[in-house]
Amino acid sequence: MSTNLTIDLWTDLVCPFCYIGEARLQSALEAEGVTAEIHIRSFELDPGIREPVGSVDRLVANKGMPREDVERMEGQLKQMAEGEGLTYETDRLMGTTIPVHLIAQYANQQGLEVGERFFREIQTAYFSGEINPFNDEELIDFAERSGLDREGATAALQDRELLNIVRGDQQIAHKLAVSGVPYILLNKRLAIPGAVAPERFREAIRQAVAL
Repeated sequence: MSTNLTIDLWTDLVCPFCYIGEARLQSALEAEGVTAEIHIRSFELDPGIREPVGSVDRLVANKGMPREDVERMEGQLKQMAEGEGLTYETDRLMGTTIPVHLIAQYANQQGLEVGERFFREIQTAYFSGEINPFNDEELIDFAERSGLDREGATAALQDRELLNIVRGDQQIAHKLAVSGVPYILLNKRLAIPGAVAPERFREAIRQAVAL
């Protein structure tokens, strides 16, 4: 079967469940023989963060959990990620993700497949510990290596129109009562909240195709 789906995917770079859920979504699409146009939508999980800080330190401070519990949770997420064939570093930097979203929206303007590919590649590099995306120079270098125009990506960081798109995506999420990501909307009708089990992704795809 080869049926086109439209998928709106609200996600954030630093979200491990997004990283895992997006891999499960791709695997489910492949298993079902379904092609999809994926629209990367911006969502900022931690708008209060200013300076980059270690992810474990940030989670300890934000969630009020003992460090041992956070490290155990990260270990479990690492196992989940590796189960999907992904590389996962358990202690990463965390910082504001707005610059990444701005460049992702610029990439979307070059074509939704360009935006989806850029976001997938930078998320993989981030969770693999290969890039500090909170350094603008590293971020621009990565965008260029991913095939984006360097001048365009640089300009995107100061583009008010792109910032309005980022904020607009978050407003749409608010209207949909989205409180966390990933949030996946198939054909504007069927929602998949969270990194659900692989079979649940396949069931949702089959259901969306049948609608």
